Amino acid sequence: MPLTAAQIASNTLKSKTRAKVEHVFGFMDMSMKGMYIHNMGIKRSKAVIGLMNLVYKMLRKIQLAM
Repeated sequence: MPLTAAQIASNTLKSKTRAKVEHVFGFMDMSMKGMYIHNMGIKRSKAVIGLMNLVYKMLRKIQLAM
């Protein structure tokens, strides 16, 4: 059964948001091995995640500057 115009518009909006988020996680997973955090304690895990986000943002800035 074909999609309605409202469903197509909804899928387009969701796809744009999903693509932006998935690229970030894909980069962290593939280049920084980010999906596996082996730390003791929530504070250390939060610090590692914060540093990973910082590195991603720095690398993204360099990529956009080129």
